[in-house]
Amino acid sequence: MGGPDSEREQRKRGRSTGLWLGLAAALLVGAVFVTLVAFPSLTGSVRDEVETPLAPDGEAQLAELGEDEVTRAYFDRLDRTFPSAAQDLRDTLVEALERGAPDGEIGLIVLQSGLDDIYANLDRLSKADIRYFNQLMDLAEGELAALSQSGAPYCQGSDLVEYSDLSEQEAYRFVQARVEPGDPLYEFGLEASGILLDAIRDGRSNPKNRAALSRADMSAIQSLGTQLLFDSDITLLLTTEGKSRREMNAALEKVNFCDLGVRLIGRVENLPEPTRERLITAGLDRLRYYGIRRLIWMMSAY
Repeated sequence: MGGPDSEREQRKRGRSTGLWLGLAAALLVGAVFVTLVAFPSLTGSVRDEVETPLAPDGEAQLAELGEDEVTRAYFDRLDRTFPSAAQDLRDTLVEALERGAPDGEIGLIVLQSGLDDIYANLDRLSKADIRYFNQLMDLAEGELAALSQSGAPYCQGSDLVEYSDLSEQEAYRFVQARVEPGDPLYEFGLEASGILLDAIRDGRSNPKNRAALSRADMSAIQSLGTQLLFDSDITLLLTTEGKSRREMNAALEKVNFCDLGVRLIGRVENLPEPTRERLITAGLDRLRYYGIRRLIWMMSAY
């Protein structure tokens, strides 16, 4: 039988689990578009091996691309937030268009253009007004719900298991075929990136210096973590730890990750707004301090 020390250790572990699950849910809101768009960390460095003839006028083609309302709005936001990155994007697009790059590669170049700068400005992002994160949550929730209803091949765990076996070249072509300018995923990614760019500008000009998480915040977050632990899909995923690849795949195949994402976002939205503000700030500060790989490892250790 466990003594008082054992019981205290269990309670401490439970509080830590609740906190990290709460932070994970908050970070999911900000990172969901990266998961969909940048999967699997593609940078456009892999290209189709078939050579294409050079197009005579990349500038004219760039102007034509800029006629798309969603693309034009994104360029405007990038220009106002990171002018040098916007100019680099234009130069890269002209080169790609002149060598006849396919539309999917053009889409990836645009989608990935601001990600490094956004990541480098997490400190400013953490000081932005909560309304930008509310916009991002609403956008992500609506997109995930629409994807789930559409039957698109992004939600079912069985699809994700299949994609995990793709080679880098196959994965690149898979993503490329779904992010051409005008595709829903392309438009979603640009709108999500645009919201983050707006938030960074707000964090620069009108920073919100928030207090650390309070005891009341911690209690609300721990309650959120406990609720997440009782979600049937999360319970299923947690029970796969340490099992074989076959058993893990069998569990993954049963989960609709779009529906799970909608539920997670709904849980975060139910937190009091001041708590949500401080939670998002704390999550982004941890992401900036530890980096994404170490943060995921730390979460997985609880």
